[in-house]
Amino acid sequence: ILDRENHGINCKAVNRARNLLDREEQTVRDEPGGDLFTPANPFETSVGHFWGVVSTHNYMRARYALIEAILKIKTFDAATSAAEHMRDMLRLCRSDHLRVRDMLPALYLRLCRDQDAYDFMKRYSTTGFSGEYDCGDTDIPYLDVVDADVFESPRYLCGNRANLAYLVCAALLKIRLLLDLVALSNSGCLAPKLPRELLDRVKLFIPSTIPVRKNREIMSRTDYSDMITELSGQVDELYVAIAKINKYFWPALLSPGAQLTARPEIQSRGTKDGMQLMLRYCYDSWIETPGSIGIIKTMSAKRTNGVGQEANSG
Repeated sequence: ILDRENHGINCKAVNRARNLLDREEQTVRDEPGGDLFTPANPFETSVGHFWGVVSTHNYMRARYALIEAILKIKTFDAATSAAEHMRDMLRLCRSDHLRVRDMLPALYLRLCRDQDAYDFMKRYSTTGFSGEYDCGDTDIPYLDVVDADVFESPRYLCGNRANLAYLVCAALLKIRLLLDLVALSNSGCLAPKLPRELLDRVKLFIPSTIPVRKNREIMSRTDYSDMITELSGQVDELYVAIAKINKYFWPALLSPGAQLTARPEIQSRGTKDGMQLMLRYCYDSWIETPGSIGIIKTMSAKRTNGVGQEANSG
């Protein structure tokens, strides 16, 4: 009953947000324009640098508020709708003043779009991060990284100017890949009992991630030990990078409590406010991945015990 009541409240909030967005859209479309800074109908005339038209700001903020309202409904359809809004906001405004680019990868992971999540993060961490990239030039290709290697080293994500949102999503993605490889490795115990053809058919239903399932070389393997070792090292590297950037994040992921409902007005990546914002963006993607938080819990316990042992030995 409580869930039904909450769903009703959330649906009403979405309807209110959508009505506000409709009004703001009509206001923008009704703007007569006539000069460089207020062109008529920027939905057609200012695609790519939408925020440069002052009259669009309230519309973009209303659309962001609608996304927040939608994401309170914990369904696949709601996540899909929110992702579509984010993609269109990025289409309209490449400079992304509201930073929806920090939210989208976690949504892609929730939607089992692991490859899209990684491609998006890599693009914004490489081409999109370059000082030579001009976000206002709509002739330059945009979001053009496709089928990047999800198994590659994540070191390029871990620099001094690393994006905490992308590190957290990359860590979850690598864990998902790792869980798939461990499950495929464990299926080897069936080899003496099943014909190879039947075992291969069984293995098709094991991976939860499309990058693993679609990789013929991986699916045809009988030994995954080297890949498991490599991915375990990558997860460890990302764990350390995240802890270095924001010491509050991993403890909060394991025990979020009131952090999930906090609404920081100003945040920076190394603060509690920064942790609260990133946790709100990505927590659902973690709890919807069975086993992922358990891996982080084990890693955290090992490091805590290691520090304690060093202190005792000293």
